[in-house]
Amino acid sequence: MGSYHAEDYVQGIDVPWGMVWLPDGDMLVTEREGETYRVREGEIIGKLKGVPKVEASGQGGLLDIKPHPDYANNGWLYLSYSSKQGKGRGSHTAIMRARLKGDSLVDSKVLYKGAPNEKGGRHYSSRIAFDAAGYLYFSIGDRGRRDENPQGLSRDGGKIYRLHDDDNPFVDQAKPAIYSWGHRNP
Repeated sequence: MGSYHAEDYVQGIDVPWGMVWLPDGDMLVTEREGETYRVREGEIIGKLKGVPKVEASGQGGLLDIKPHPDYANNGWLYLSYSSKQGKGRGSHTAIMRARLKGDSLVDSKVLYKGAPNEKGGRHYSSRIAFDAAGYLYFSIGDRGRRDENPQGLSRDGGKIYRLHDDDNPFVDQAKPAIYSWGHRNP
């Protein structure tokens, strides 16, 4: 067995959740409380403006970040976060896309928002991935309702979702975006 050691690349980010390297060599790091930091050569050089407001409680906050596979040409970044928007108290996982212009996210649009909002702060999940065909995949955890949400096809939570990379084609009937179900906290 070979040996290895861990080494901090950057310090000063309390609860980092997601990170992505940009073509220019900078790194963007999401932090649970709702900040996105720009890091260059191991140093924080700024915070992005235009980041969505998040419900930073329990396991919720600003979650994953992923560039579009053709980011160099279209500039799209995708973020997942716990959003208070929508009906009822509480929050649920949302997916947003935006472009980075200077130190700001612009052209922001929410592509998907889980519903109904849940009051607990557990299992927002949310990892983002793309496939070669241009589909966007993301996860939403069971939101603390493991006996209800994962198996209920009319409810968000406990599932993997698939959208085309440019929008949610099921905006009026969101549940058809379900790609797989029955997951606790993917």
